Amino acid sequence: MSETDKQLIDKEILFEAGNKKLVLSKEISDEVVQLFDDVLWGTGDNQYQHKDSRQRLELLDKPNFVELLYDDKRAAMCLFINRKVKTGDLDHNYFAVRYLFAVPEYRDKKLTARYSIETMRIMQEREKMPTLFVGVVEHRNRQSYRLVNSLGYEPFCRIKTVGMSRFFPRRNKNVQRVESPDLKKMVRRELEEFYRDYSFVHFDSIFKEPYYVYMKNGEPVAGVQVQKARWVIKNVGGKWLKLLLKLVPYIPVFKKIFNPKNFVFLGLDGIYYRPGCEWEFLKLVSHLMKEHDTNSAIYWADQKAPVYKQLHATGKLGILNRFTDEGDSFMMVKADGIPEEEVKELKSRPVFHSAFDFL
Repeated sequence: MSETDKQLIDKEILFEAGNKKLVLSKEISDEVVQLFDDVLWGTGDNQYQHKDSRQRLELLDKPNFVELLYDDKRAAMCLFINRKVKTGDLDHNYFAVRYLFAVPEYRDKKLTARYSIETMRIMQEREKMPTLFVGVVEHRNRQSYRLVNSLGYEPFCRIKTVGMSRFFPRRNKNVQRVESPDLKKMVRRELEEFYRDYSFVHFDSIFKEPYYVYMKNGEPVAGVQVQKARWVIKNVGGKWLKLLLKLVPYIPVFKKIFNPKNFVFLGLDGIYYRPGCEWEFLKLVSHLMKEHDTNSAIYWADQKAPVYKQLHATGKLGILNRFTDEGDSFMMVKADGIPEEEVKELKSRPVFHSAFDFL
């Protein structure tokens, strides 16, 4: 038995043709973690690396790793996640492409596009129930847009990357970490109320990382979960980001906000604030920057969502938002077996997004 055959014992071969195999695995191996740490994400003008991948991968919802083996060597990887989502009284099965990439030495063979189509087709056929198949495509990545569109995925919403920053973040005595079961129940109710008019709602990631609230008169009037992330920025697009990269070496204070060689920030998840408490939320984030020794934070939101419009309207997000504002993405959806009236209901609402799906 060859070494490759031994490695395939705990995996499922989905497709085989000549010297190519598509193999499904649900295990997070050290080799896969290293691969995710090293891969260069993005295309063209926007390229970066994620670090601390194991922590992220272990928190995913039902991960499915599909590898393309070329001459028994890993050439490409596609990662899918599966969860249940709610829209009002509607429940749906959600199956999303989380990551798709080629191993560097195989990029010139142009295998990714060809076999990602086959992978997505096979994974769609394996889902026996009505399902919302989802992919997120960077707005400048025309190749990926055309690829998922060819499989029946249609544009569903535009996702804004919202940066928040403080040169001098401040602690606040009103901030409290959520630990007691009673306070967790209160937060859950607050989140359900805040996102009651959104689609694709799920709180699977909540309390997987530290969650904090801003207390006012004994009530948790604002809350957020934070995930500390570290990226290495290799290339950027957009005039503002290019300008910032030129300024960073000469103005050290900017390096506190955005250091391309070691960009440390807080991913903000499960955001909520009661009506009129936007400022309390901003104070909460400032405190958490100080608490976690960083000056930057990012969250992702549907551009038509109140959580984007209301916080943007404060005008107090900070200088980082000038640069992240050019990092839009498209959410692409194929509603397979979902009644047309339900699809219309989904489209009529702003979409809920979790930072877990972008970090």
